[in-house]
Amino acid sequence: MDNGKPQLADWSAADWFPLAEGAAPQSVCEGAPPRPVLGFTERHLQCVWADDRLRPEGLRTAEGEALEVEFPGEWNKGPGPDFLGAVLKVGGSRRIAGDVEIHIHPADWCRHGHADDVRYARVCAHVAYFAGVLPEGELPPGTLQIALKPALDRAEGFSFDNIDLMAYPMAARAAPPPCRAAMLALASEERGCVLDAAGETRLSRRAQWLRMAMEDRGMAQTVYEETMAALGYRPNKIPFRRLARTVPLERLRALSEGDVLKAYALLAGSAALLPDPTTAFRRGVQPDAESRKFIRRCWDEWWRLSGSCAPSAFTAADWVRTGIRPPNRPERRLMAAACLFAPAHGLPERLEALAKRAGGGTIDDLLALLADGDAPYWPRRLSYTSAPMPHPVALVGKTREQSIAVNLLVPALAALGAKAAGWPPVGELLPPESTNAVTRIMADRLFGPGHDARLYRTALRRQGLIHLHHEHCLGDRSRCAECPFPEFLRQNGPGGNRKEIS
Repeated sequence: MDNGKPQLADWSAADWFPLAEGAAPQSVCEGAPPRPVLGFTERHLQCVWADDRLRPEGLRTAEGEALEVEFPGEWNKGPGPDFLGAVLKVGGSRRIAGDVEIHIHPADWCRHGHADDVRYARVCAHVAYFAGVLPEGELPPGTLQIALKPALDRAEGFSFDNIDLMAYPMAARAAPPPCRAAMLALASEERGCVLDAAGETRLSRRAQWLRMAMEDRGMAQTVYEETMAALGYRPNKIPFRRLARTVPLERLRALSEGDVLKAYALLAGSAALLPDPTTAFRRGVQPDAESRKFIRRCWDEWWRLSGSCAPSAFTAADWVRTGIRPPNRPERRLMAAACLFAPAHGLPERLEALAKRAGGGTIDDLLALLADGDAPYWPRRLSYTSAPMPHPVALVGKTREQSIAVNLLVPALAALGAKAAGWPPVGELLPPESTNAVTRIMADRLFGPGHDARLYRTALRRQGLIHLHHEHCLGDRSRCAECPFPEFLRQNGPGGNRKEIS
């Protein structure tokens, strides 16, 4: 279509060269002129930070304190900060541990939406190429702000052109943790035994904690709270657990009378996740007739029930939506909670009955406890304003069901006194579980880059990796210097002996 402006085919090679010099034609880029091309990318900076051969000496914080990178962190291959679990020494004595985010410009932190993303809450250092200081409140409290450019300008012979991006992160050189040498000194079978023992230790401790929680808060309320937290996953774990205590299970069942829709209205209304039909959709996309009818039914129930509840302290801002896949939105997950807990014989009672069953059971029996049931509205919707899906979408996906089974249902069986007879060994009972950032980081830490992932293909061994991370790495600010785990491996080579790994 000829609108009087040059068409794509009209541009010659000479017309494109000015774009690389920051002089884009006004017909292509109107408004503020683009930033000049720098000759490097964020990935170049990540390579510089990760590799102690590239990382310049003389780094300082924005406050002028000397900075020593004891450990740059594990290069994060998934969503979230660029490096996880870094250890930094500031001013020659103060040691800080946390995650690190890398940018070209300091303002990229806000431009990329990290300020409202809970995945960045543990960031301890914001590293940018250019100098600049973000105002207080934009970054997590106590975050160091570091500029690379001053130190790189002083680094003799440094050039971004010398960095082979395709070689990283494999090519990054940093001192391997001492547990790696101790672990690799073991035979493959012995390494597996270490992970099995660590996994059993994690599940055993989890069962002990659940038993104490059940004695304190009751079996049903404990299962309710822990399931709610699991439904929230990492971004909304805290508000889901808080909601379970704001609307206790006993009150949820009493007010809803076992009706799933009433239970959903009570949970969504208390959580400030029920849109007000009189104001919520005045602008933007409007819900269709079915959605309006569902919202109105929920509001009718919520108005009737809210007088029996304490005033809700929730606001819409308490819930994280950034970075969450639409099927996992908290509005949908609350319907799963209503289906699992509104009936008088719900998830807690069914789990207890399974634990007492003389013949034991299988993992399929556990996963069946998490079935959605006959849920209204949400199985074919991803939001209040989306079109109906052609096929139902599970309120709790298979991966999340498996995670709940591993981290809650299996240890809860032990907490409820289930007898081993009739149940398969715990390593066989656990369902397949996908890897996550923690298991990937720990596997790289223990076995090095390019290791054989088949060593930890079972859910029990992945639980072992998580246990070792939480037990030894998460709070370690000594950069492994005071960690007892390597010495444990050297002195107590497992050889198939299932000792508690602590």
